[in-house]
Amino acid sequence: MNEQSPANKGMKIQIWIMLLMVGGVMLAGTLMVPDTEEERQRMVELFGTTNQGSLLKPAVDISTVLTEKPATSLKWKILIAGGESCDAACQKVILETRQIHILLGKLTRRAERVYLANSEQLSQEALDDLHLAHPFLTVQQSGLSEFAELLKGSSIDWDMRDTRYFVVTPDNEAILYYTQDNDVTGLLEDLKHLLKYSPDR
Repeated sequence: MNEQSPANKGMKIQIWIMLLMVGGVMLAGTLMVPDTEEERQRMVELFGTTNQGSLLKPAVDISTVLTEKPATSLKWKILIAGGESCDAACQKVILETRQIHILLGKLTRRAERVYLANSEQLSQEALDDLHLAHPFLTVQQSGLSEFAELLKGSSIDWDMRDTRYFVVTPDNEAILYYTQDNDVTGLLEDLKHLLKYSPDR
């Protein structure tokens, strides 16, 4: 008669406990996957997010707004918009987002910065100064009013008087936004997280 030693019995119990834990986590994960957008929003409200920026709910497709780059551009975008003019606060946002773009290090090539303005906000002299100070910033002087219209159905409450910045996916969906009250390092954390877990296309 083969009797198992206490050590063997203990090992088998540990294996069964591990299998049950893994199986339980997988089952819970499967059951918790939301079926609808409403369920997803409820889950976000219940558990919160790790984002430093605010979620745009729902995400906003801005493909029709971005005309300076072809629709096949597969880079993540830091989109800067708003403000009655490109004043000191606007210049500060543009400078800080440039620093964040540089701090992405080897991930820098997977992102780009776009400043969405119009001729009322940006004189030719101001435009020339921007091109000189920020040679890798795409300045688009159209689409601002269309962008404001698209945002009306989302969770952002904004009169476009202050400058804000957005994270836009390679598929041109605006998903996160930041105000000038946000610590800009939050943008760095969010971008690093998004770029780490998204495919390099």
